[in-house]
Amino acid sequence: LVVRNARLSSGELTDIGIIGGRIAAIQPGLVADAPVYDAEGRLACAGLIETHIHLDKSRIIDRCAPEPGRSPKSMERVAAVKHTFTQQDVYDRASRTLEECIKWGATRMRTHVELDAGVELRSFEALEQLRRDDAWAIDLELCVFPQESLTDNPRSDALIVEALKRGAKVVGAAPNYDPDKIAHVQRIFDLAREYDVDIDMHLDSGNSPDDMDIYQVCDLTEKYGLGGRVAVGHGCKYSTMPVADLQVLAKRIADAGVA
Repeated sequence: LVVRNARLSSGELTDIGIIGGRIAAIQPGLVADAPVYDAEGRLACAGLIETHIHLDKSRIIDRCAPEPGRSPKSMERVAAVKHTFTQQDVYDRASRTLEECIKWGATRMRTHVELDAGVELRSFEALEQLRRDDAWAIDLELCVFPQESLTDNPRSDALIVEALKRGAKVVGAAPNYDPDKIAHVQRIFDLAREYDVDIDMHLDSGNSPDDMDIYQVCDLTEKYGLGGRVAVGHGCKYSTMPVADLQVLAKRIADAGVA
């Protein structure tokens, strides 16, 4: 295949030659005996990367109760309907969402997958099947995590271990919902080291900079030499910090190798 008149990030127009599904040449006026697609000046770039999505929970707004006032209580509202999640149901909903992402240019994605007694391994098994089925179009990475607590929820712990044994590449956390946040974070680091996987945590949601977990995460990342393998998401509390304090935290995160 030859894609003609593709626009590079520099602004210049060029042709792109493809052989066996891989780019073989990038040059203007490419001469080849192959089918042609005219990009008509559209941008050609590397595939987009979706770093944080929840495919297992996509497209369930019709099942969840309306938001009660100003507190969204998203975890509780989803927990109340997890019993409706079947493996086929999760697969079908996630497949529709994933297809839309692919259409808009995503070629790599990390999806978080909740594991607890309410859903067992149904979501994980559905998304693992979807990962294999759509591997021709997108690299889908599964991050398994305990949304509904961990230290007082042995079933979640057992399910995460089982998913890691089955090949999950990332382990996550949600310490905000755990009565022992410190032990929660420590357990996730222990699992990551035991199974040699990366870490991606839901961290520090809230309306004030009090009692933040990012400092423990930075300390453990340095302690275990996991710089470059630990990511955090949400971090709503950071926006409530004075600018000077936020700059100090930003340097601490960067120095630890946390993304």
